[in-house]
Amino acid sequence: MDVSNIRNFALVAQSGSGKTSLAEAMLFTAKATSRMGKVDDGSSVLDFEPEEVKRNMSVSTAFHHLTWEKAKVYLMDAPGDDNFLAEAKTAIRAADNVLFVVDAVNPVKPQTQKVWSIIKDSGLPVVMCVNKMDKERAGFQKAVDAIKEALGLRLVPVSLPLGEQEDFRGIVDLIQMKAFEFSNDGSGNANPVDIPADLQDEVENSRSNLIEFAAESDDVLLEKFLEGEELTPDEIVSGLKQGIMSGGFIPVSCCSATKNMAGSTLLDLIVQFLPSPDELGGVSGTDPKSGDETTRDPSPDAPVSGLVFKTLTDPYTGRLSIIRVYSGTLKPDSSLYNSNKEKTERYGQIFALEGKTQKPLEEAGPGEIVAIAKLKETTTGDTLCDPANVVTYPFVALPMPVLTYALKPKSRGDEEKITQSLSRLQEEDPTIDVKRDQQTKELLLSGNGQIHIDATVEKMARKFGVQVDLAIPRIPYHETIKTSKKAVIYRHKKQSGGAGQFAEVHFDISPRPRGKGFEFEEALVGMNVPRNFVPGVEKGLKEATGSGPLAGYPVVDVKVRFYDGKSHEVDSSEIAFKIASINCFKKGVLEARPTLLEPIVKLTITVPDDAVGDIIGDINSRRGKVMGMEPGQGGQAIVALVPLAEVQRYMLDLNAMTAGRGIFTMEQSHYEEVPPNLAEKIIAQAKEKKA
Repeated sequence: MDVSNIRNFALVAQSGSGKTSLAEAMLFTAKATSRMGKVDDGSSVLDFEPEEVKRNMSVSTAFHHLTWEKAKVYLMDAPGDDNFLAEAKTAIRAADNVLFVVDAVNPVKPQTQKVWSIIKDSGLPVVMCVNKMDKERAGFQKAVDAIKEALGLRLVPVSLPLGEQEDFRGIVDLIQMKAFEFSNDGSGNANPVDIPADLQDEVENSRSNLIEFAAESDDVLLEKFLEGEELTPDEIVSGLKQGIMSGGFIPVSCCSATKNMAGSTLLDLIVQFLPSPDELGGVSGTDPKSGDETTRDPSPDAPVSGLVFKTLTDPYTGRLSIIRVYSGTLKPDSSLYNSNKEKTERYGQIFALEGKTQKPLEEAGPGEIVAIAKLKETTTGDTLCDPANVVTYPFVALPMPVLTYALKPKSRGDEEKITQSLSRLQEEDPTIDVKRDQQTKELLLSGNGQIHIDATVEKMARKFGVQVDLAIPRIPYHETIKTSKKAVIYRHKKQSGGAGQFAEVHFDISPRPRGKGFEFEEALVGMNVPRNFVPGVEKGLKEATGSGPLAGYPVVDVKVRFYDGKSHEVDSSEIAFKIASINCFKKGVLEARPTLLEPIVKLTITVPDDAVGDIIGDINSRRGKVMGMEPGQGGQAIVALVPLAEVQRYMLDLNAMTAGRGIFTMEQSHYEEVPPNLAEKIIAQAKEKKA
């Protein structure tokens, strides 16, 4: 196994840039597929899930491989939509390189900054392709300039277009100094042509620019360049490769994916200029026993290790764990140690992924992206390794969910099936969160946006036959009191044939500091109430705090001091004291200025500078308080405290206000009193619902 011939890369772009079409063109050009799939007509090899076909967009990372110029190339086609950026993050985590695709017509879209920040944080070598050169209003230099300005990148064109828009027909390769025209039949065939006379000056200038960038990557080359000596083609290639690997600059090519024009040039660029695993060197991990950093050589002879960065689940074929091999040679029918779970896992076959199909493999080595079937304990983010040479590789922090819905089964009795199917879907997509609200008893599904939630619900229906309706979750309000009430007395007396019931309790009721919960103090003196009835009082109070007298919400931050009462030697019982304490508590709460409390969340909203005023105004209109502001990545980070009731669909509103450029996180902060005018409405609605 020759590791120097392995390349892998993540295809990343803002949604709608045509990266899946580009992947289809590359696969077809390299004869890895027999026909070129198209996203628009649902024939794509990579966008094969029904949820993707329906929306004409990727919702999950797809995998394939090809061979080009003796190199084995593994590609990961990651979604570009905001809802699924976690998929791009995990694909980049497993990749050695990135192919960044931009749209020649509209290169800087709202999410371009978000996609780029993920690539930038990875520190991986990048090549860029300006796609859709055949479309109306496409402009290569215009796109390059726009990306340079928006993202602050050092871009170096390695090819120039022959024609633009409907006249786009080929490219000038600035490295080889040759021009190629491509067939108009989608075959990807290239025909050498002369460099047009009217492009000669532009080609010469761009070529000089390219050589200058190549020279600056190497001190020896730079000295030679400054002394006016010509660099050889090999020296230019070497200098460019060093510059790309170090992140000094990004080479830019151009193409039309749907017409399969210049996909072959891009493949040349990937194979020639992107590094193989052995060129990138040892991979860092942690020794789980000592906690020390350790490295693994990307050699087929080293102890085997790899990172499971994605999981696919299927109700019929079971679970497929997608692993990036970092060291050693993976062979079928063996065991690996899961260093995260501290368990040994047996596995059977190894597969190469080809869209929705899998091809069995005899072995897999460093740099390869393969699948292993039916691991029992292993989940996304786990490291698998040789039991005698244990290592743990770091994973990425996944984005927190920002939109939550309550799920209601369409069919009775499906409640348990919902929980089971969502648990399976969580294996495949760890960015969804499923929990039951202990107060409202609702099953809540949280995700990264409306499309993410919708696609999850569709997948649940398709894969597990479970259909649900989505509803806005109920707000978990609380009730409390604002003043103390001394000597609240309630007598429970029942005489209706047979044994009677008698109990009298005397309570002092007082408020506690916010967030301190309920407190019961037994302060009895004398023998008016036998001590064996105290547990009945406690049970009654516990039940009473579960449903307050105002609107049926839990009562919090209240202290009850049980200091006296009366009993009857025959008619008193634990149940009688329980009933008395429930009613005494309700009476006391209603006399101690009861009020409603609502949950307050902390929002951290990062938006471009030009949107700050609008966001602050909007926060104020939602009864929020802006607590502070500080510079964030790509704008200002505004920290605010806002009632949960006002921001349940904030993600959709923020997207509308910032054209998709804003991001936010939300966390529970504390409870605060609801303003009286709103409290009245909430109480009236609760009573109406109960009635």
